Amino acid sequence: MFLIYVTFGKLVIALIGVISIFGISILTTQVLGTKFTATLSGDQVAPPTDTSINGTASFRTTAHDSVIKYKIKIGGSSDISSAEIHLGKKGENGETVVDLLKDSKKNGIRLETSIRGNITSSELQGSLKGKPLVDLISDMKKGNAYVNIGTPYHDNAEMRGQILIVSNHNSTKVK
Repeated sequence: MFLIYVTFGKLVIALIGVISIFGISILTTQVLGTKFTATLSGDQVAPPTDTSINGTASFRTTAHDSVIKYKIKIGGSSDISSAEIHLGKKGENGETVVDLLKDSKKNGIRLETSIRGNITSSELQGSLKGKPLVDLISDMKKGNAYVNIGTPYHDNAEMRGQILIVSNHNSTKVK
């Protein structure tokens, strides 16, 4: 009889272990989201601009794709007049769907700017206005979205970078 209780106890412990590992895996998938990146330069603007300013943009979705967290680092200028996400393939100009300066934290110091914030469905504009955030995320996954950075010195844009998927579920913070 004692042997039955010991075997049953081991089975219960093993079952709890499997459920715990499976549960953590599900939780991790929901919390970590998808990472995207964009390398910003003047040669990606259509038509290209001659600029010494460059930058990077990082994006990460959160649980259930309800928020996109972003951080943009710009080197060579603290005079940024616009930062937006546009829909469009590489080399094509498209409409603005998110204003990244609205409701963001912008820190500009001598020849550097850092912009960070969150995107929710209420920030969507243009053809995405009133739609769920997953529509923007879908365009980002397809490579059909780009970051456009403006300064007072270029009418169209100072620099731009196509948003590309980095990976799924591998980071907890936008670096």
